[in-house]
Amino acid sequence: RGGGRVGAGGGGCGRVAAGGGGRRRGGRGAPTVAGTTGVTPGGAVISKGLAYGYLSCRRRIREMVLPIVTTATGAFLVVLVFSISSGISAQSASLGHAEEIDRAVLLIAVTVLLVGVVEVAVATTRTVAHRTRELGVLSANGVPRGPVVAALLVEPVVAGVLGALLGAALAVVTGIGLATLGFVATGISYGGMAAGVGIAVGVSTVAAVATSIVPTWNAASQPPSRSVAAGG
Repeated sequence: RGGGRVGAGGGGCGRVAAGGGGRRRGGRGAPTVAGTTGVTPGGAVISKGLAYGYLSCRRRIREMVLPIVTTATGAFLVVLVFSISSGISAQSASLGHAEEIDRAVLLIAVTVLLVGVVEVAVATTRTVAHRTRELGVLSANGVPRGPVVAALLVEPVVAGVLGALLGAALAVVTGIGLATLGFVATGISYGGMAAGVGIAVGVSTVAAVATSIVPTWNAASQPPSRSVAAGG
């Protein structure tokens, strides 16, 4: 009987050994799973951050109206100036100092476009200030800085691109309409129009990111406790 008990005990040890072996196998498997999920953690997490930013952008569409309108105004002027550039050059040549007048008109259009982008940056700063607690909660739950910054950058990029596209579309319609009605004697330059659209969208996107990256990065770098305590 003692031997049986010992044997049973041995069997129990065997069970323990089997259980331990199972745990070891599970322990070996865990790094494999982590390694599998960690093959592309950055891309997956950044994608989730972008999706989260897109949903937040949809909720805050009313706050984005002013930046979009201001950017659209600048893009409208830029595209329209490029569309009727030949007519402006002809009028400038008749008045003299053609190059100076062309540069002045283009400078005014680009300045208005940049004012719109600055409005986008101001709106982004307000957004960050209002979402301080939200950022703290995300950081406290282990969300890395990269996805948080990506989520915050969605709004200014959408505002810049959407405003530029709306302004460019309105400028194209206006330019074609003016040429059709005979208000532009020299006609419309479609090559200049395409160049204006590209410049408006490109400048708006790059400038929106460049002017918004600093406040978003600083906000994402705050300690979670400070962000949660600050509220907003």
